[in-house]
Amino acid sequence: MKIVVGKNLPEITKEEFLERVSHYEKVEVDLGTGDGKFVYRNAKQGPQTFFIGIDPNQKQLELHSKKARKEKLRNILFVLGSVEHLPSDLDGIADVLHIILPWGTLLQIIASPNENSLKEIISLTKAGGKMKIVLGYAQELEPIETARLALEELDEGYISEKIVPAFERLGMRLTGIRKITSEELKNFETTWSKKLGFGRRRSLYLLELVNGTSKYCVTI
Repeated sequence: MKIVVGKNLPEITKEEFLERVSHYEKVEVDLGTGDGKFVYRNAKQGPQTFFIGIDPNQKQLELHSKKARKEKLRNILFVLGSVEHLPSDLDGIADVLHIILPWGTLLQIIASPNENSLKEIISLTKAGGKMKIVLGYAQELEPIETARLALEELDEGYISEKIVPAFERLGMRLTGIRKITSEELKNFETTWSKKLGFGRRRSLYLLELVNGTSKYCVTI
């Protein structure tokens, strides 16, 4: 598995990885982490939890990887990977999986559910692991991207009728859907959420699910 450490891209074995996380009470994963601000800030505030940020853009990950290295944070890892190519070493690792304002392929897989790809996402969670997804695209604000991805209008009805059933067919159980405010969005401590929190108003939704089966994950 390739990880980002400053400007370097070393590989660690599964054994080395499991040894690192074994000393912590729980593991939280941020898929599509961007520049890694979310996991960096949370790792500083929650030393008993191991945080993993996954993104395909090495340059983005370098920013907070450098900060974490400088501050000698041991409870954090930046992993190079995408939803299409998730490292198998991460199967069943997450007590909590965060997907905050996904974009591009990751957004398309969730908003126009592709169940084969959803399986790969779900495989990151333990049996009983939680998944927290924040969605907030808007056709009137992102016309080019929503058209390119063929995304339908986002509202609570669409989420309940189209998105949630796809997750449920794969063993996930919905525990809540609710609208969140722009102020709440800022509290997620990602660079993108901060920008949107101060931008034009849009409908924002938080989905919370739990993995009710071990069919698509491996518990360690």
